[in-house]
Amino acid sequence: WAETPRSHICRSFVRLLLLLVMAGVDTGKMVELLKALSSAQNQERQQAETLFQQAKASDAQSLLLGFMAVLADESVDEALRRQCAVLLRQLVTRGSDKDFAFAKLAPQHKQEVAAELLRRFEALKEPKLQQKVGEVISKLADAACEKDDQRGWLAPGQRGWPQLLSSAFRLADTSANANTALCESSIRLLKDIVPTYKDEIVQAQQQLGSVVQNALAHGDAKIRCAAFVLVCELVGVLEKKAWAPLMATAGVLTQVLQQLCQANLQDELQECLQNYLEIASVEPDFFKQQLTAGMEPAKLLATLVKTREGCEEGVRNLSLEWLVTYAEKKPKWLAKSVPTFAPLTLECCMNLMLEVEAGEDELKAWVERMDDEEGEEDSDELYHNGEEAIDRVVEAMSMESVSSALFQLVAQFASQEAWQAKLAALTAVKQTVEYVEETEHMNEMAKLLLAHMDHPHPRVRYTALHALGQLANDQAPQFQDAWHQTVMPVLLQKMDDPIDRVASMAMSAFVSFGEELENALMIQYASGFMNKLVGRLQSSKHRMVQEESITSIAVIAGVIEKDFAQYYDGIMPLLKQLVMNAKGEKENRLRGKAFECMSLLGLAVGKEKFLPDAKEAVAAMLQTPLEADDLQREYIKEASERICKCLKGDFAPFLPHLLPGLFKALKLEADDAAAKPGADDDDEFITVTTGEGKLVKVRTSKFEELQQAVQTLATYCAMMEGAFFDYVPQTAEALLPLLSASDDVSLLCDEARSAAFQTWASLIKCARTGAQERSQPATLASELLRTFLQRICAAMQQDSDPDSLRDAADGIAECLKSVGPGCLNAQEAGQLVQQMFKFTDDSFQRSLQEEQARKADAAGAPPELQQDEDDEDGEGGDEEACRRSFEDALGAIMEVAPQEFLQCLPECGSRMKQWLSVKQHRTLALFLACDLLQHLKEQSEP
Repeated sequence: WAETPRSHICRSFVRLLLLLVMAGVDTGKMVELLKALSSAQNQERQQAETLFQQAKASDAQSLLLGFMAVLADESVDEALRRQCAVLLRQLVTRGSDKDFAFAKLAPQHKQEVAAELLRRFEALKEPKLQQKVGEVISKLADAACEKDDQRGWLAPGQRGWPQLLSSAFRLADTSANANTALCESSIRLLKDIVPTYKDEIVQAQQQLGSVVQNALAHGDAKIRCAAFVLVCELVGVLEKKAWAPLMATAGVLTQVLQQLCQANLQDELQECLQNYLEIASVEPDFFKQQLTAGMEPAKLLATLVKTREGCEEGVRNLSLEWLVTYAEKKPKWLAKSVPTFAPLTLECCMNLMLEVEAGEDELKAWVERMDDEEGEEDSDELYHNGEEAIDRVVEAMSMESVSSALFQLVAQFASQEAWQAKLAALTAVKQTVEYVEETEHMNEMAKLLLAHMDHPHPRVRYTALHALGQLANDQAPQFQDAWHQTVMPVLLQKMDDPIDRVASMAMSAFVSFGEELENALMIQYASGFMNKLVGRLQSSKHRMVQEESITSIAVIAGVIEKDFAQYYDGIMPLLKQLVMNAKGEKENRLRGKAFECMSLLGLAVGKEKFLPDAKEAVAAMLQTPLEADDLQREYIKEASERICKCLKGDFAPFLPHLLPGLFKALKLEADDAAAKPGADDDDEFITVTTGEGKLVKVRTSKFEELQQAVQTLATYCAMMEGAFFDYVPQTAEALLPLLSASDDVSLLCDEARSAAFQTWASLIKCARTGAQERSQPATLASELLRTFLQRICAAMQQDSDPDSLRDAADGIAECLKSVGPGCLNAQEAGQLVQQMFKFTDDSFQRSLQEEQARKADAAGAPPELQQDEDDEDGEGGDEEACRRSFEDALGAIMEVAPQEFLQCLPECGSRMKQWLSVKQHRTLALFLACDLLQHLKEQSEP
């Protein structure tokens, strides 16, 4: 045969057929398997899945070669061949020995499959299938080039796939390849293999430049889109000095976006914007030059955000997200170098907040919807995105930087007649009042909100009240002190708003305002509000009004405390009645609020009056099926903690009933996967290694339950102290697995682990106090300390995450302080001090490596890509906090074992001298010096 492309492909297909004959593969059966795997019949599909898994385990070669044959057979339906490519991608992807079928092929077959994939990729006429095969190739390239795993290497002892990159460059060059579909697929393949062939691509800069330049100038929009995505991938993966020349394409990329808009290619436009957004997040410096020169691409993206007709919501949302993300990444640089960026972005946010449904049906649905019901975020999506975005921009840029532009926009929108514009203005106030620092600004916002309390449209009234509550939260107590005479009568009046949803928001605003009101002031208003709230609680059938009435009553009780006794006997029976009767599917929150209010009333009036009702409250809590109701579990958890805080040692009789449920929540058990009826989504479960080394599959929400349980135990210990003594051993046993948790558990529930460390310290204090009260030696407290130090120090030696190391060091400090003096002998103190210094040295080394990596990344890059004020802000913060915690632990050792610490003074002197010589470390040296002076006093002198 002459060497033509067609004959070349025929010869490769013949070779593949010979391989199939040798392997005994029936291509027809492979087609039948693929059809069965996508069958609508469950039984047929499950049987096919079983066969597929068996073949993968026992005859991977036949399976791979069979799929390759199906891929090459043009008589097979394209949809089946695409499915075949998806399965092939799975089989060549590095993973466990069971799933990585490609690793089981003989070397010659590996090479043949790789070569055939490249040939097949070039020969295919169907663009979608071609791109699927490209995805298979990129996964196989990752396996063939992995340094630390030889299973995917194409030849023994030889890493890599030499032919791939040259083939990809050849096929992606539009000046040499007239097949536009193949060019697009090849550019996308090149993009997919950038992470794998990063160094080789940098060395082939000339070829790469030719591919990118020709593709961006090509007449086909799909090729320009593919080139756009390739450039973004290169910027995201390569070092700064390597991608710096690509800044020359920034203007062309903006033109590509404009062209896609003009051609109304919305899918391609969204793909490009998604990649644009990733670059703004990981390499925002790429856009610096372009933004400084002409405010692009910000101007174009702002135009897209504001375009209502002919522009899909996804495009508008992505455009706004780019603007907001860039503001978050480069706030100081933008304020200094591109001052018009923030006003433009804020204007975009305000424009999106205009987009709310204005029809009567939509208003009726809004009025009838409860605040806690699903659907609120689904409606008016653009409005909610603008609402979230304006908060993020002001937080990132600072109120000082954007206040002028923000207040101008708020005034401009508030002055318009349309209710949507007023809603946008009030929403902007609600979202940004947190960042207000000047009293004048606070007062102007308050006036604006109060001016809209009687607006004809309920959504405007509702948002004005919502914003007023936010103002009360964020500007307390100054706002309450200055405005209570005006605000309290307005809130009392709005609790009778004809729209129940608005009335309930008035109560919610009262909760925020009242929580920080002075006791004497609340007493002045209490009678009027109590009459109103009790009346509404008894007369209203609206669930949100009932719920907020209860919470408002609880706030009054919390503020006036003992003076609430005059209302207690009238309110408590109402709450008990609600607990008994509110058992409907949608009344879980109402019942939880009743528990919450009962516990707050108890705190207000004190133990003597509350104790009889506390018994009934806890009994009702224990009857609630917590496993079926996450919402009530949270309310009951907090209520039980408040009751414990009120009763203190008298809470002990309830512990035998409450602790078993908490201990169960601390366990990661395999049968949790079946605990939630109807939960069949794989995303709800995760497989982790427990502290005992067992692999279990648990719900992701289990980690939140675990954290709540730890926090509840911490409250019980802190409030009860010595009264918790009898329950210390079993609580410690339940917490122990968290001290030894594997990396995956630590990652998923680091907050729970941190809480467990502090709870362990509280257990030690309970053990010490309880022993003193019983005139017993503090043996248990010392045992708990040694167990903690043994487990935690061993784990810290294997850890390099500054956050988890900081939590561990904080736990060590608290445990030492909880045991008190005399808990360490000289040898133990010396060893612990040396470990803290070793951990500190390791942290310094990590900081040094991070700094070296930053410098290496910027080396050789142009001036505009060097570090700026925003980059400097994030340098070393986590490690610095980590080292501060190590020093705190040293201070704790000095505090509990001052005499035993004296042996370490020479080492401390040497360390301080060393740290003082480096500017960034001087603060740490001074902290150590302060602890030495505080705890060792005159003995701290060398």
